[in-house]
Formats: sequence, C-alpha cells, structure tokens
Amino acid sequence: MIETSRIARPLTGEEVRLVAERHFPGQKIARFTALKGGLFNNTVRIDFENAGSVVLRAGPVRPDLLLPFELHLMAAEAEVDRLCAAAGVPCSEVLALDTDKTLLGRDYMVVRCIDSLPLCDPAVPAEAKPALYREVGRLTAQFHRITGPAFGRVYDVTHENGCAAWADALLREFSELRECLLSAHVMEAAALDEIGAAFAENRALFAVEKPALIHTDLWEGNILVRQNAESWEVAAIIDGDRAYFGDPDYDFATPWMINPDFLAGYGETPADTPARRKKLLFYRLLCCLTEAYIWPVEYQNEQAGLEKQQEVASCLREIQSM
Repeated sequence: MIETSRIARPLTGEEVRLVAERHFPGQKIARFTALKGGLFNNTVRIDFENAGSVVLRAGPVRPDLLLPFELHLMAAEAEVDRLCAAAGVPCSEVLALDTDKTLLGRDYMVVRCIDSLPLCDPAVPAEAKPALYREVGRLTAQFHRITGPAFGRVYDVTHENGCAAWADALLREFSELRECLLSAHVMEAAALDEIGAAFAENRALFAVEKPALIHTDLWEGNILVRQNAESWEVAAIIDGDRAYFGDPDYDFATPWMINPDFLAGYGETPADTPARRKKLLFYRLLCCLTEAYIWPVEYQNEQAGLEKQQEVASCLREIQSM
C-alpha cells in the first residue's frame, strides 16, 4: 500500500548499507528484508552474518505534511523506551538514533530484533490470548506508574516545553491540529471552533494531578509476544512514539485492547461515571480529529478521512447531549 502514502519511501540497499557501516562497522550483511507496513515509517530487518539481527526504521520524507508532534516521533520513542526499560516494562532496545538527517535525509533508528510475533498474528493461538491480555493490562498499569515533570507530548516535556496542566496540553494539541486542518482545507473553521469551545467549557474534566506516561496507541499490532517452553508471554510493548505525559484514562478511550482480561490484569480503574464517560469521548474525539488529517493529507485516503470526520461529529453530539 505504500503507493498511497505521500510521506513514505522504501529504504534502498545503499541506504541500508550506509546505516550498517556507520553503526556496525566491520559487520557483513547477509540479507535485509522489508517488513510489513510502511505508510508512515519504512522498516527493514537486517541480518548480519556473525552479529545477529537488527531492525532499521526510517521516518517520513515529507516533513512539510506532518503534524507538529509527528516531527519528533523517533526521539520521543527512544525516550519512552528508556523510561520503560528503567521501570521493568519490556520494550525495544534502541541501538542507534539519528535525527540530524545527514545520512538518509530523514530520521532513523535501529533497534535490536526481538524474536516474536505481534499479538494480532494468526499464529498466536486464541486460547493463549486471555493470559496475554491480562499480562498487557498489568504492564500497562506499570507503564502508567511512570511519571514526568510536566504534561504534554513526551518530546515536548523532555525539551522543557511541557504544560503545567493537562487541560493546557490538550488545548495546545487541539490548536495545532486546528491550524493544520484549516491549512489543508480538510475541515471548516466553524466546526473546529465548536469543538474548541466544547473543550474549553469542559476544562474541569481534565483535572489530573500527576503527569503519567500514556501510550495512546495500544493495539495488538504494538504488542509483541513469543512462546516459551510452556506458554506464551509478552516480549515487548512497542511504538510508544506518540506517547504523552498525561491522564492514564486516555489509554481507555480507544477500544482496541480493552476487554475483561485486560482490565483484570490492569487492576483498579476509575469508577464508570457520566463525567468519566464524557472525558473518554473527548479523548476519542481528539484521536479521530488527528486521523481526519492524517488519512487524506498523509495517506491520500479521502474516504477514511471523511469517516473520521463523521466520528468526530458523532462524539461531539454525544458530548453535547450529556
């Protein structure tokens, strides 16, 4: 599907060789294989003859089309992995990170290859999934116990550009989204202003004391699992590049991982109140608003973008009715 993306470009053999020579001098490449996906980043597995395997991921080639927070995703992911490793949450091991764009003309990172499968792979047996979901729930709770010094995207916080309040971080994100959606002629100002007013009017919903690390993209594709001698286990939680320091409830706003087994592993969650349901709708609205930009502008999929706009409108109507 890479031909539908305006921002991705496959890695060439010469680019793979340049990265290997810079970071693994003297190691001979046995083979390299493009991995699935590729609408945003482009990823290859590099197998060395005598030094194991690594995964090279290169970022987008059109920064002019990216949302502001997407400009620093690899640096953010490296920081999230550092925090997770220190907290005992299994994650990627970053071997190299380059954000100066002098070698490939774009950001790239190299991580150690984990012998595993994504949880969504058909080879993972259905009977193994309940225990795996409980383990993901436990690890997510551990993830949420990591805290930061301020609220906002991880990159911003680590570069002393965070916010003192979670509501301010959300409103800043919305303001940046609004400008991008208007500049790309994706949505009208009136519709966006209505959303902004709803956020401002409900600011009290976002009163959060501690800036907890939240993943924001928990789904089976970002959970790596492997089979050991007797059972399956979680090998890593990956792709934390879009993480925030914010409200743990944000990770409950999308339905992809939330089921009884996940909740059993996670432990205690806030009570199901009208205020919490309304807050989760706001988080879902913000996710859909982001995708309403990404699908048509970055991936040339107008239909998917329109569907996300419809979901945004649906969330807003439900919020206004509460």
